Amino acid sequence: MKLQIQNVQGTFEVIGNFTSKNTEKVQDHFNYLLDHYEEVVMCLKKVQQIDHKALRVLKEIHKKACKRRKVLFVLGHDNETVSNAFFDNQLTHIFRDDY
Repeated sequence: MKLQIQNVQGTFEVIGNFTSKNTEKVQDHFNYLLDHYEEVVMCLKKVQQIDHKALRVLKEIHKKACKRRKVLFVLGHDNETVSNAFFDNQLTHIFRDDY
């Protein structure tokens, strides 16, 4: 499934296959949001596939948010595909759904 990013009432939902073919789109979109907003909510609940390059991009987005003292909420812990990938790559600390 082709990747889409939709703004649903202030939550930016990443929908489809988040793979090396489209990581640049996600990185550019969330870098823009982090440049312009203090809080950003990313939802990964509708991601169907995720690969190592996508995880690397998420790690970079998280690092940028921390460095700039921005709040990045990453939802999607209940998506088994995403949570398994995060767990396997020791990235579960990126999940933050306490907004």
